[in-house]
Amino acid sequence: MKHPYYDYTLADALSLARTVKYAPFLNPTDPEPDIPEAIEIMRKAIKNSSFNWITGRVALEVLRSANGEEVVWS
Repeated sequence: MKHPYYDYTLADALSLARTVKYAPFLNPTDPEPDIPEAIEIMRKAIKNSSFNWITGRVALEVLRSANGEEVVWS
């Protein structure tokens, strides 16, 4: 799955959620979160303003779409 307007895939979104979850102590062996967990990670990061740039919004749109939610692409 790929975002229709940005060169951003589901794998990119899951990787970003993993990075946000384990930062600043990210290890190569840390597992990627599943899609529902990744959605919550990104929502919290955007809400807390610790991560609110365009990449976070795009990642959240891709994750929500992959989870079967209706998404208005922006």
